[in-house]
Amino acid sequence: MDTYTPHTPLARRLTTGAFASVLALALGYATPVLAITLDQVFVLLESEVPDETIIKKVQKDASKFTLGPKEIMELKRRGASQKLIQFLIGTASGAKAPAGGGEADKPKEVKRPERELSEAEKAAEEARLKEESLRILEEQKKREEAGRRMFAGKVLAAGQAYANNGEFVKAVQTFTEFVEEGVDGVAFAPDSAEAYSAKYGIANALARAGLVQSAADTLLDVVRAGSDKLFFVQAFDQLRELRKQIIYRPPELEELTKIAVSSFEQPFQDGYFYFVGEALNDFGVKDAARPYLEKVSAKASDYARAQYLIGLMSIPENPEEKLVGGQVKDASEAFQKAVLAAEQQLDGRPVVDLAYLALARLAYDIQQFDAAIYYYKKISKNSPKLATAFYESGWTYFLKGDTSRALGTFHALHSPYFSHQFYPELWVLEATAYVNLCHADKAELAMKMFEEKIFVLGPPLRDFLKRSKRPEEFYNNFLATVNSPKAGAGLPKQLQAPVLSNVEFYNLHQTVKQIDKEDKIIRANLAALGPTGQELLQKLGQRRTERVSEAGVVIQQTLRQAQKELDLYFDKLAQLRLDLDEIRTQEIEEEQAGRAKELGDAVAKEGAVAIAGSDSMSWPFEGEFWKDEIGAYRSYLKSKCKTGEDHGLGGEKPAGP
Repeated sequence: MDTYTPHTPLARRLTTGAFASVLALALGYATPVLAITLDQVFVLLESEVPDETIIKKVQKDASKFTLGPKEIMELKRRGASQKLIQFLIGTASGAKAPAGGGEADKPKEVKRPERELSEAEKAAEEARLKEESLRILEEQKKREEAGRRMFAGKVLAAGQAYANNGEFVKAVQTFTEFVEEGVDGVAFAPDSAEAYSAKYGIANALARAGLVQSAADTLLDVVRAGSDKLFFVQAFDQLRELRKQIIYRPPELEELTKIAVSSFEQPFQDGYFYFVGEALNDFGVKDAARPYLEKVSAKASDYARAQYLIGLMSIPENPEEKLVGGQVKDASEAFQKAVLAAEQQLDGRPVVDLAYLALARLAYDIQQFDAAIYYYKKISKNSPKLATAFYESGWTYFLKGDTSRALGTFHALHSPYFSHQFYPELWVLEATAYVNLCHADKAELAMKMFEEKIFVLGPPLRDFLKRSKRPEEFYNNFLATVNSPKAGAGLPKQLQAPVLSNVEFYNLHQTVKQIDKEDKIIRANLAALGPTGQELLQKLGQRRTERVSEAGVVIQQTLRQAQKELDLYFDKLAQLRLDLDEIRTQEIEEEQAGRAKELGDAVAKEGAVAIAGSDSMSWPFEGEFWKDEIGAYRSYLKSKCKTGEDHGLGGEKPAGP
């Protein structure tokens, strides 16, 4: 997960006064000069305020600009887009020239003889003078207010400078005191422009200091304030980056559906639509999420991910629900679009592998086994999904009746390269294949391996599940087991594997670790942060409780599923023993019939014969592996059964996408 990279600190390049004037301008403060100046445009550009915001500000203030070559070059140097430059040039055409010419065009004053004013005229003059006095007083108040606002801008600029320099404690202190003290001792209202700017300042300071959990809620508040606000774009970008680092999915994210972003450039719209669609998908409201994901344009960096999610949405969540033609078509097209788009990106390989895995599972579900194998083989050798692809392809070979490749794949899954995975049924699958081929000795050996390596896991698993009741107990007990210096204490490593390889658990655990890190930092600065620090600690504590509970539920569900599978395959093993007895009986009958020589096969004595790549060789079937040939093992075992015998698993299959 990438860390948010702050923009070039503005406070290092600008004077506090200049920054303060821009803040006052952006906040809508009353100033003696209402029109925005070119210097202020320069400052807005350097603070990376979007072009749309600058244009709206210029339009609002009816500012006029006369740009020469020098000014245009300076605008370009500071990063102004051609669109903004053309807009500023166009403002000059709206300026109206003075109606008159020079002094000669001015009408000559005509002196009139003085006379005494009437009572009515005196009253009118008195009213005029009174109105003029009120006007002058009002202008004075505006100047004073502008001075106070400019002072406020300087305070905000100072807090921003602290944030840019990584001094988050001083920044939080500055922004907090600013809002509380307000102007003339009157605190700023929570919905005021000043409070809004201070709120973003605090969130920005926390985010730049790496306290992303602490910054998240405040950034979301800034975004929810509306797309017309000054810091909307910056806050959204930071919120999006931190969500890549931690699990952050409060229900308030749904409120982003109420914000219109049609006035922004397409790249920003694409990012916003994907963010909202992904969040809604996390909440499980897929019908609401899909329209947002479909709005992501084909040129967007998030297009591949959007299409992948759309493909998943096209598949029923209930694995028992049968796929229909339209669902298969929609899902397949979306996954293929995801592959094509992701292959054009430097960092797109993870999405490519996920989409290929989804296509393989889709083909498997509709019993297109050859197509499923094709897509499983497309997954890269360095992918974390490789073990899953091997496992599911083994099932596919098994169910399509290709025992040679099925046994070769199961053999590869026993290698050290997949030791972090836990597939308890592999020995049962191998035993079933050997029973189907009527190789009783090999079936017996596979069953024995299952009992020695898997059967013994049942008691410690049941004990762990019995000791853990609440989700937080599952989480704490599991971590204690993993971190114990005694290998496998409490829960054997084979049973730790399915939890540790669970993506949801990993993300939740990383989030808890981030919360603990921030908690430690906040506590170390609690005295300086005051009430704000206490509030941050309270939120961190609440969030930690929620994430630990979610992680505990994942652990509980994963281990209970493991127990369910163990029980299932224990039962299957008992059934296989009955089938094995039948084979043994058949062997005895054949031996009594004088066919013992035919059964004395050299393969049964020396091990299976396998194919590695294109070269035929005799290969000890357990314990030795070549990494570069890990996916090319084949078995040469021939069936010794009478025609028509089958001892399959009854159609069990791996989980769907």
